[in-house]
Amino acid sequence: MQDSQFEKVVKSTQDKCRSCGGHLYFSPEDQALKCESCDGIEKIEFDHNNQKHDFKENKDAKEDYNEFANENKVFKCSSCGANVVLNKLDVATKCPYCDSSITVSKDAKIGLKPDSIIPFKFGEQKASMLYKQGLKKKWFLPNVFKKSPPIDEIKGVYVPCFSFDAKSHTIYSGRLSKTYTTTSRDGHTQTHTTYFNISGVRDYTHLDVMVETSSKIDQITFNGIKPYNLKELVVFKDAFIRGYSLEHYDQALENCKKVADAIIDQQIKNYILSSYVYTNVESYNQDVSLSQEKYSYYIVPTYSVKYKYKDKDYVTYMNGQTGKVGGGLPKSAVKITFFIFGIIALIIGIIAVIYCFS
Repeated sequence: MQDSQFEKVVKSTQDKCRSCGGHLYFSPEDQALKCESCDGIEKIEFDHNNQKHDFKENKDAKEDYNEFANENKVFKCSSCGANVVLNKLDVATKCPYCDSSITVSKDAKIGLKPDSIIPFKFGEQKASMLYKQGLKKKWFLPNVFKKSPPIDEIKGVYVPCFSFDAKSHTIYSGRLSKTYTTTSRDGHTQTHTTYFNISGVRDYTHLDVMVETSSKIDQITFNGIKPYNLKELVVFKDAFIRGYSLEHYDQALENCKKVADAIIDQQIKNYILSSYVYTNVESYNQDVSLSQEKYSYYIVPTYSVKYKYKDKDYVTYMNGQTGKVGGGLPKSAVKITFFIFGIIALIIGIIAVIYCFS
């Protein structure tokens, strides 16, 4: 009985609506497939047994994803150059980034199948509401824009990411300095600087170091809508991308690994230096060796919000799981100017107080 029920669930992720034969799309509100004709619901089996691969053993392996490759194709936008993966049952015919027509790319291969996915948590209607709410938390927006933000189009796109795990062993050395002031009985102040050497060995564990690999969203823009709750990752199924677009990864696994290594290297430096009390870093060196390196390829939900403000086109991204709104927004020159003058006035006030007491 259980096997029969499971087969029905799996089958519903591949076929049309069993009731009326209509097109099925993924409904974030229902977390299931929904028929666009009769609103019928087809359940999806959620599997939390997410895989991570050994990097050294799998980086050159030719993964056999015949079924994934046969059921999906890579399309290339002739206008903006984005590579987009579309399911054979998907009805989308336009680029999710610029609305231009898309054609099958002869050069782009389907490549790796995603291991995991964070499905969209809300649809376009709620995305519009969350976008407007998110703008209220932004300080430097023009008041007119903030009160009535224009929205021309909202589209959901799954962005590809590689995640990396590793254990690190670090040998470090350096020289730090600490500056402090003393005040004599007659009110005179003196500045002193002491220097001290540091060295040692540290071991750390690094989990889920996330590197986006989109051709349209850079790492800085992506960081603006993070974090994602990776506890909600589930094993990838084509059903989750019905009605949405999946961008094909833009960088090879090896290149993303180099980015992750640089992030880990900076993390280690921050961890080590945070354990000391100092004012300046005079010199610092570290030798890092990594082991137990693993990776996972997963896709995360984003919404792109397109609009025109004062005859200029804007695209702002938001997190399709949490609703966090990123950058790429118009700025108020008046608010920024007042803010800068306020900071200057505060600094002058602090200096004046110090001068009076001294």
